Amino acid sequence: MPTTMTPRHLALAVLLTATAASQVAEANPAPCYDCGDYAYNYQTPLPYVSPPKPKDPWEKLRFEGGVGALIGSQRVGYVAGTSGGIHLDAGIRRNRLYPFLEYDFLSVGESSYEQENPVRGYMHRLSANLRYSIGAFGGNGEIPVRGDVWAEIGVGHQAITWHEGGRLGRKDVSFGFGAQATFKIGKAKPRFVGVYYAMKASVALSPNRKDEGEVCAGPCDMATGPAPYDFGVFFNFGVPFGK
Repeated sequence: MPTTMTPRHLALAVLLTATAASQVAEANPAPCYDCGDYAYNYQTPLPYVSPPKPKDPWEKLRFEGGVGALIGSQRVGYVAGTSGGIHLDAGIRRNRLYPFLEYDFLSVGESSYEQENPVRGYMHRLSANLRYSIGAFGGNGEIPVRGDVWAEIGVGHQAITWHEGGRLGRKDVSFGFGAQATFKIGKAKPRFVGVYYAMKASVALSPNRKDEGEVCAGPCDMATGPAPYDFGVFFNFGVPFGK
């Protein structure tokens, strides 16, 4: 015998259907991206994080070396005259700061055009220096060249061997000023090359001299002994390189 659907049965079926739909909606809520402070945001998008900015290659720690020449004058006691030779340096550069080692090989002594039998010899000089760029220009963004104006100080040792016999070893203090133009080649792993020029000077204690007595080397009203210090002044130019 068929069952008759009464209004009571119909209402019960509608209630059960609504309850089941509510449970399904709670188990799988729809995404909500702009629903105010009280919404349940199931799929909140992650905030955008920009990639790290690549480090400026001019500021990275890198090796730098230099090859150049020196020409000037060097006094060693009572011997003085034109000097010249080669210059080498190598160190680690960090932006404006450049600690480095320096080696100079120089011909020193009296000038042949002033003395018939000039006293001459060779000087090997090794020093540890610290250079700092007082001013730096360019090298920003895509600019592949940078200019530096720098000053440096150092401490070194001179080893002098005279052609006719005799050796002299002594310590010195040096200082200098210069300018440099450096070019960057490449982007991923850039290399650097440039040109520089500088004025350098060194001061060392004078050795015992043959003319230690008080004299007047020129017009004077009081005789004195010779200066206790020897100076060397050089023009230095060369090519720096690094990577």
